[in-house]
Amino acid sequence: MDLHHGGWAREVDAELRPSQGKLPEGLAGTLYRNGPGNHLSDYVIDGDGLVSAVTFTPGRPVRVRSRYVRTPSYAAALGARAAGRDGAPRGDGPPVRLGGANAAGGRLRNALRLPASQANTSVAMIDGRLLALWEADLPWELEPGSLATLGRCDLDGAVGPSGAVGRRLGSPYSAHPCWDPATAELWNFGCVYGPRPSLEIYRTRKGGPTERLRSIRLPRRHMVHDFAMTATHLVFCLGPVVLDMPAMMSGRLTTFEAMRWHGDQPTRILLVPRAGGPFRVVETDPWFQWHFAGAYDDGADIVFDLVRFRSWTVMHEALSSLSHLTDASCSPVGRLWRYRVGPSGKVEGHQIHSLPLEFPTIDPRLATTAHRDVYGAAATEPGFGVAFSAVARYDTERGEADIHDYGPGHLVSEPLFVPGDPGRPDGRGWLIAYENEIAAGATNIVIFDAGAVADGPVCTLPVPESLGYTFHGQWVQA
Repeated sequence: MDLHHGGWAREVDAELRPSQGKLPEGLAGTLYRNGPGNHLSDYVIDGDGLVSAVTFTPGRPVRVRSRYVRTPSYAAALGARAAGRDGAPRGDGPPVRLGGANAAGGRLRNALRLPASQANTSVAMIDGRLLALWEADLPWELEPGSLATLGRCDLDGAVGPSGAVGRRLGSPYSAHPCWDPATAELWNFGCVYGPRPSLEIYRTRKGGPTERLRSIRLPRRHMVHDFAMTATHLVFCLGPVVLDMPAMMSGRLTTFEAMRWHGDQPTRILLVPRAGGPFRVVETDPWFQWHFAGAYDDGADIVFDLVRFRSWTVMHEALSSLSHLTDASCSPVGRLWRYRVGPSGKVEGHQIHSLPLEFPTIDPRLATTAHRDVYGAAATEPGFGVAFSAVARYDTERGEADIHDYGPGHLVSEPLFVPGDPGRPDGRGWLIAYENEIAAGATNIVIFDAGAVADGPVCTLPVPESLGYTFHGQWVQA
């Protein structure tokens, strides 16, 4: 699968052996990841979800398995392929409407239709259920071992649509749930872009049902991709990116084209108490973001880290073509920032490091508490395109970065932290990521010492087939 020109990654089920280094002793669990495995559109983030599972069992070979999520979008893509289309992007459009491309057939074919779910953004184990997530639809449940698609999952009715409008607009459940290890609670949200746009808040307690806790009316149809959570609050950043619903529903513009950047308007930080009660909104300067790294309470202050971009306009242009993966003129530079919101509403922010970064993560055991290290995919060369070629650890106290760069033509995924000793949150552990050779479409699973990233991978596991361009995932300890 040449990531420059689309195509299809084939499903795989194979044993893996190191081509470099050796496996860390005691590594036991499964790494699940999700991302586009095919491309019927030239828009970088369009593509059917290909979920992969990499299982580490001490004393046995590593095993990898990948399966497409069997959504209607995937079925339509298979049908188009069987009809003679090879799966590469074409000028007449994909077989269904996607976020970044309208379906073949013109404006009337797309009018009053929402983009088809591709279930391609993340995968998470939620109270024993393995769910493929895409923020504009219900989750899709998978069998954890075989990765077979079991169907849409409404979390026992908590996320199900209600009323005619609800059935038309669906029940979004975001691809970025937040876990609190102290309370064994998982929180999430969904943005409903109806006549009365709202933010729906969900909570799942370990061993208990998922609950819809509250609905917050949004002033506009803000694009909200992620949120952060402290021990006391949910944190949302409502940047000035607003969906022009009439333009999108008319079929004139794609969803991402209809996302309008209003750079003269502020970013609104929405702070929602987990215990209930009134929420707060504070305004600050505008920015665009996809992802938070983490958040915590510091006395009465709320502190959170995120990757900040200049605007949505720059990001949308960069994502508009697969050729931009390595196009030096299309680098939407995002950097790690830390914000602090005081009880009076005062907002303070500063850049932690100047190195371009995306897909920030922390040790998940420190979620909702103070953290020092942030891990991510980074770029060390100017004009890197959309592809991040380096694995990085950022020390937020010293403002330093520990980096290993694979160089031009390579793309690394979000690195996930795996503890060396699950019972000791001492910062020692491993980072596991996918490293892709873009032109060849080859995937390697790479493992780093989280405290010595610059030393290079301690183990490299070549995969016989591409695992696609993955966005997010989860480590599930054995």
